[in-house]
Amino acid sequence: MKETNYTKLEKKFKSNGGYITRSDVDSANIPSWFLSDFVRKNGLNKIAPGFYASDDYFVDEYFIIQKRYPKYIFSGMSALYLHGLTDKVVTDVNVTAPQGYNPSRKKMDNFVIHKISNNEIYNLGIVKVKTMFGNIIKAYDEERTIVDLIKYRNKYDSETFIKAIKLYVKRSNNQPKLFKYARIMKIEKQVFEVMEIISNED
Repeated sequence: MKETNYTKLEKKFKSNGGYITRSDVDSANIPSWFLSDFVRKNGLNKIAPGFYASDDYFVDEYFIIQKRYPKYIFSGMSALYLHGLTDKVVTDVNVTAPQGYNPSRKKMDNFVIHKISNNEIYNLGIVKVKTMFGNIIKAYDEERTIVDLIKYRNKYDSETFIKAIKLYVKRSNNQPKLFKYARIMKIEKQVFEVMEIISNED
């Protein structure tokens, strides 16, 4: 039996775990009006533009942002939070994007976007991590996050800065990778000095 557009949407909705997106419809070459009909018939909620979910779907802000803007890489305080390198409540969403990537003209509250023109540095250290809801998103790895932390240390309070580096040294501390990133980002001296101070404390 040939699969219909509607049954394709049903299958995708179930495999997604209770949501459907406009990109799901577009990638399957299904006319957009099928989505409107599917949303209406199933009583789905509009969580964000092009993102619809059932009443029992747990809204995962980071995951929704990633689905809507696939080139955004979670960085800064958001990356510290995702890697468990801060115990602070993170209110702003921090992402990094390539220069010229402007998927939304609407300014979003509590949303900090860092633009990078160098493609090598933009792609440096991207990994897949899980949100607290178990969804997979893209963020910079711990080493890239620590290098960024040192490079932009004036944007962080002292407590956040010191705690994050101490946690990294105690838990991971892959210094060869850390200094490789530092060389590429041309801040090897600053990273070495900070790591030497932190490592010699206590």
